[in-house]
Amino acid sequence: MRHVAIQPSAKRDLIDHYARIALEKVAPAERLLMVARESFERLAAMPGIGPAWESRNAKLSGVRVYPLPHGYRSYLVFYRPTSAGVEIIRVLHAARDVAAVLDAMFTEPGE
Repeated sequence: MRHVAIQPSAKRDLIDHYARIALEKVAPAERLLMVARESFERLAAMPGIGPAWESRNAKLSGVRVYPLPHGYRSYLVFYRPTSAGVEIIRVLHAARDVAAVLDAMFTEPGE
């Protein structure tokens, strides 16, 4: 099995999504985590299945995006293929300005 490295920012994203969903019902929040884990494993096995994320920010070079399946398609996984598998960078809701979030993550202060 290929390796899945989950960055702290992606872990925080999942915790935030879980907490928001669990306010209404815990079962869908639990399913989100299960679907995310299954998707991460799928990405590690087939790292080219998500399209490249288009950005002018050179630090986002090689980043790909993959929507979660099974009723969670509004959640987008941003990842980078690695020689060992994949690096999960963020898991963002599509309603957010994902381009701005990603750019801010990889922009140095004063740039």
